[in-house]
Amino acid sequence: MKIAFWSEQKRAGTTFNLSVIACASVIKHPISAAVVSGGYRNEALERGLLDTQGLASKMERLSLGHMEESFLAAETQEYFTVTGLDCLLFKQREELTETVLKANMRQVVKDRMYCLPSSVRTEREWWRQDGSFVRMSRVLDAVESCFDVVFIDCGSRKDDYAQKVLKEADVCVLNINQENPEIRNFYRNPRKYPGKPFLLLGNYFEDALYNRGNLYRIYRVEEELLGAVPYNPWLQAASHKGKLLNGVKRCLEQEALGKNVEFSRELVRTVDLILKLAGLAQ
Repeated sequence: MKIAFWSEQKRAGTTFNLSVIACASVIKHPISAAVVSGGYRNEALERGLLDTQGLASKMERLSLGHMEESFLAAETQEYFTVTGLDCLLFKQREELTETVLKANMRQVVKDRMYCLPSSVRTEREWWRQDGSFVRMSRVLDAVESCFDVVFIDCGSRKDDYAQKVLKEADVCVLNINQENPEIRNFYRNPRKYPGKPFLLLGNYFEDALYNRGNLYRIYRVEEELLGAVPYNPWLQAASHKGKLLNGVKRCLEQEALGKNVEFSRELVRTVDLILKLAGLAQ
């Protein structure tokens, strides 16, 4: 099951919203999930889910303890380890086992949620080597076979591979800011996708003009095809530190204490609708 997130707008918070929804999906539902990029390189995706600063500090401490060995390796160039997407792209289809895949992914929730680190190479380098997307497609197919759902971040990309992902996705989540005039165009001239479309309002404010209630009334929108991630600066700050999962957990737990109630309710509602559309929830 593939759920692709995409936006026609730049800086619409697509990566952040996908990550929040992926975390909440695993917290609230008994499913396994992978989070991957809809391209060869996307550092923003892993930055929110993985505490890269903490990992860097740990690696620095380990390096200090083995400085002589590090210098030797650097001088002789005997050791060069390729991991993450870069490693998987060079594997044949039969080599992409669950063990190999998870060994090259970073665990976000123990045994249930993983993030695939993107390539360290530039997009241009991979376009020359994988112009038909054969390598990328077989990695994505292999990841899909190991998890209940794969959340794919296409950002606002308009390249051929991102469009290929959107065409193959089971659900296409179209991310848009609620005050953007493109909302009108979305309902009057909707894009056609093979997958089921779902409109997601990012940085959502209930008291804004285009809130969910007014969209239902003005455009006769089906309620089950419209969701939102409310504006939450505290959670965005947690994302910048690679602590998004803990931030989402805290927001959902605080609902019982009367805090973050509107945010939690809107997020849980959106998660339930998307997973229901994908056939993963009742």
